[in-house]
Amino acid sequence: MDEIRIVTRADDMGVAPNANRAIIETLTRGIARNVSVLTGAPFFEEAAELLQGLPGIDVGVHFALNAEWDNLRWGPVLPADQVRSLVDEHGHFFKTAMELHERGANPEQMLAEAHAQIQRARAFGLTPSYLDVHMGVDWVGRITERLARLCRAEGLLFAPPIGARLPQPPDGLKAEPDRFVAQLERAAPGLYACVGHPMYDDEEARPFSLSGSPPGEVGRDRDGQRRMFVDARVLAVVQKRGIRPIRYGEA
Repeated sequence: MDEIRIVTRADDMGVAPNANRAIIETLTRGIARNVSVLTGAPFFEEAAELLQGLPGIDVGVHFALNAEWDNLRWGPVLPADQVRSLVDEHGHFFKTAMELHERGANPEQMLAEAHAQIQRARAFGLTPSYLDVHMGVDWVGRITERLARLCRAEGLLFAPPIGARLPQPPDGLKAEPDRFVAQLERAAPGLYACVGHPMYDDEEARPFSLSGSPPGEVGRDRDGQRRMFVDARVLAVVQKRGIRPIRYGEA
């Protein structure tokens, strides 16, 4: 097929009001066609409300068993005493998949939590069409195949990485959306994927940090990922080259 198609996905909806607003912008004014929602995150309920009735997108459950932020913690959808191997002494997820592995995560509890996260999305009025995995945590407990079977049983697409890698941008380009524009300009016909974690670079983003990152770094980086989907230069090259952003269900 002589066409460039890109599965465009905005991740981590529910983590903060800032992220929720930014992701809605990418879905309504930009080229994002898929949104992955953290059903256990602190602002999931707001996210679910914002997504109600939004046309032309695929909603996914962003299956999470870790909460990687330095200063933002959350835990499972299930009661902590039902998934004790997945949480710390405060009932929160561990920061990394490796820590979850080292603490001896129980695969049955992992799958039970996956099912609960799917059910919570539905309970709040969402109709998820796929499930993807936050930070690749499914290697823990070797649950990938069992997770795929759960998705099939629930009528969901299991959405591992899809499509080819976009071409490398020139070495001098370090920031988004400049890199993304260059990649789109170089892309040959085919199927690609682009995943971003949109936020606004504002005061709400200042406290966010990952592994001791400097103040403001997360906001700047994730605002660049927002602009990957909405920047006028991105929209222009998409139109000029006839690039088609698509949902998982269209891939």
